[in-house]
Amino acid sequence: MAVLKKFFCVLLIFALIFSFSGCNSNDTYSKIENFTPHEFVYSSGVTAYGYYDIGSCRKLVGSVYTLVVFLDDYESSWSDSARSDFYNNRFEPSASYIINEAERRNINLEFNYGQYSTKKDSDKHLVYDGIVANSPNGAINNLDIMSKTAKALGFTNKDVMHGFLQNYAGTSQVAYILVLNKAGRAYAVSDTTYDGVDSMEFVVAFSASEGGNKWVGSSVIHELLHLFGAADLYDTTGQYPDREKLCKKLYPNDIMRKSATNPETLSIGRLTECLIGWSDYFPPECDCPEWWNSAFEEEHRPHSSSDTSSG
Repeated sequence: MAVLKKFFCVLLIFALIFSFSGCNSNDTYSKIENFTPHEFVYSSGVTAYGYYDIGSCRKLVGSVYTLVVFLDDYESSWSDSARSDFYNNRFEPSASYIINEAERRNINLEFNYGQYSTKKDSDKHLVYDGIVANSPNGAINNLDIMSKTAKALGFTNKDVMHGFLQNYAGTSQVAYILVLNKAGRAYAVSDTTYDGVDSMEFVVAFSASEGGNKWVGSSVIHELLHLFGAADLYDTTGQYPDREKLCKKLYPNDIMRKSATNPETLSIGRLTECLIGWSDYFPPECDCPEWWNSAFEEEHRPHSSSDTSSG
């Protein structure tokens, strides 16, 4: 009996320790159990985190059309076999992954897609007037990518092209994936201004990664989800080390945190679901100091709908 009492005393001590512990990288899940998910209200101006319901690709729900454009630039060109390899082995599995994940959650998503290439449209030689940067850093100095792409496709400007494709697809949400047959690091160009203008959003992808891996299948999905509001769950700037530790523990296999040749080995976690419009609830496990570790973010972060101080 004494041994049994001692056991229960030790158990009680551990229970008290967990009940009073805060949300940190060493003990996260104990706090999750103490939270009730609240209605998600996204305040404007959340920078370095995510961009929700803005730009030409607002939420990954309803009718969405994605166009894959195979471009030749001044330093690279496509062959018929290379185009077929990319579309069949890299893009179509990515599209299937998104469709299957939406269906599994009963999300209303009509995801259609197609391609535009010299093979399919032999009367147009899709030559980009210049060199498409093969990294996000290089793209900063070349923000007219879509203007040059529209001209390569035979349109007078990108707005005319966008309007034509919206009419063709029967939806306002048209996403573009521009693909170059060279090594590079894929990147997304997303609207981050919150100015009310539906800026055109697009992905630039490459036939191989910078390291030469030809089939990093998840990178297309990762960048495409960026267009619809998803945020990186890793820290590229070094400004959010606590958040990165938390992401590693909370969402170890999230497609916004890591890559894989087979996307099926990865997941779309609760935070990513929220940011792309698949959930109306902000995940409570992210509502802690380790996540919102700057005064600006604390001021502009998503708040409970019952919190009148959110503005």
